[in-house]
Amino acid sequence: MYNHRIDFAKSKSSEKRASIIMLYGKNGVGKTTVLRMIEGLMQLDFTVFRQISFKTAFLKFSNNHSVSVKSVKDNDDNLTYLEVEYNGMIVKLDPSKVGALNSEEIINQDKVRAQYKTDLKEFSFEFIDTERLMKRNLKNEEYKERVGKLAPRKELNTTLAEKVSNFITQSQVYSGRFFSNDEPELFEKILSSIESSDKINAEDLKKKILSLTQIERKFQFERLGIVQEKWDRGKLNDILELENKKKNPSLHKLTVINSYLEVLESRYTQKQNLADRLLIFETILNDFLIDKKVVISIEQGFEIKTIKNQKVYENQLSTGEYHLLYLTVLALCTTVQGTVIAIDEPEMSMHISWQNNLINALLKISSRANPQFIFATHSPDIAANYFNSMQTEPDGN
Repeated sequence: MYNHRIDFAKSKSSEKRASIIMLYGKNGVGKTTVLRMIEGLMQLDFTVFRQISFKTAFLKFSNNHSVSVKSVKDNDDNLTYLEVEYNGMIVKLDPSKVGALNSEEIINQDKVRAQYKTDLKEFSFEFIDTERLMKRNLKNEEYKERVGKLAPRKELNTTLAEKVSNFITQSQVYSGRFFSNDEPELFEKILSSIESSDKINAEDLKKKILSLTQIERKFQFERLGIVQEKWDRGKLNDILELENKKKNPSLHKLTVINSYLEVLESRYTQKQNLADRLLIFETILNDFLIDKKVVISIEQGFEIKTIKNQKVYENQLSTGEYHLLYLTVLALCTTVQGTVIAIDEPEMSMHISWQNNLINALLKISSRANPQFIFATHSPDIAANYFNSMQTEPDGN
């Protein structure tokens, strides 16, 4: 009945802001199905294609490679097999269960999977099926009620907090995976400063030391669990003070100190990026929540507390609160390159005021990364602010 085409924005590595695609339309036109089909193509899981009536679907990448699936039917309109093609390789799949159509097609299946997996090694795709997410949270609540006091609360689901904890650790080791950086290469920066060493003076270097100290305090490195550099700023200041008193300060010594501070500045920029994203995450969530507060925790990733300072576990949250937390954690932990996050009905279980602010919140939390968000929604309150990103059903409604 429908022939949907979605144009994906091509993100640039220099962009720091997420790009948005908004699938907006009435019930039944295939918004959710489209997202599930994209997920199936990205994961090479063709279950959804066995369950729906379709002719063909394809996903084209920016390098012009594409993966496609076609339904091949007999004269009675019964599905005989699925034909999958990627980069010139073709495999026929069983029409009713996972796997190749026959033993001869197993080799073709293995070839396609191996090549596809290699090509998408650095690519990340996650589909958030809100209805499924809600059901999972409701099951957690039912489990909590059923087990009651017999189950220690620490055994309940804490995966989102663990995800944040892992993000804090990994982003300090692999900063380039999570944050784009406009700063010139450190080596080039040091070379440049050496070439202009005659302009280096002790007072400017003392200001650099003060600036680094202020960054540590302003961005709350210690509280957020960000590893602090071990350097003796007192000793450096003493050396610079002595050089400042000399009639002819040692340019060699000042150049060495400046190069050392350049290294520290580079490291502090990475730490500041992480701290900034964590603080935005905290602030935005706490603007949404009424009687609770989220605080980044070194040991656990984050903690949730009531206004009376009582600890709250993830699956003690309401369905809407858990949904909000899930989406914001996903935005927080996003990587710089090749990340697509598809969300079906992000407005589910959310108050109208939350719907109005949700998309902008996700954009801010994923700061200094450029993921692509795809939203399928019925809500004009979510879609209205992003009219230029909106793709509607064929009749334009």
